Amino acid sequence: MRAYNKGDSEPGPVKIIGFGNIFMGDDGIGIKIIEELKKVKSSGDFNNVEIIDGATSGIDLLFNLSNSDKVIIIDAIDAGQADGEVVKFKLNEIKSMEGKTFRSFSLHDLHLDEVFNLMSSLKIFPDITIIGIKPKIIDYSDKLSYEIERRIPEIIQMVKKEIK
Repeated sequence: MRAYNKGDSEPGPVKIIGFGNIFMGDDGIGIKIIEELKKVKSSGDFNNVEIIDGATSGIDLLFNLSNSDKVIIIDAIDAGQADGEVVKFKLNEIKSMEGKTFRSFSLHDLHLDEVFNLMSSLKIFPDITIIGIKPKIIDYSDKLSYEIERRIPEIIQMVKKEIK
């Protein structure tokens, strides 16, 4: 992983990665957020930011994390919160949250904990923030439920705060 040193001209890009299946209702929240962020980025609000549609592949996440200093992951996640509730946590906080399970609805080929164990084995250690929202409806649909869709502006604000 590339480390940022004070002598470097600037850090690598912040990577924002959204996961989800846009044809499975609320599971598409990560991708919907990415679509909105791309609109904001084109208006010039983000400098040194790479916005990535991660779809449903956990293995691709490993490739996106390499050579990264800071990563923000957006996904439909059940961390024990209520439907529609947004949670934000750092990767290193997961281990201290004993008794909680974290389920990503989007990463079908790997679970989040498997990805993070692989990262550790490969010595990939970017600063990772995860923003997750518990889905209300996971079913065949290309639309988000009202309860999830109305949280999009809040999540975008959280992402903007994380970038700064």
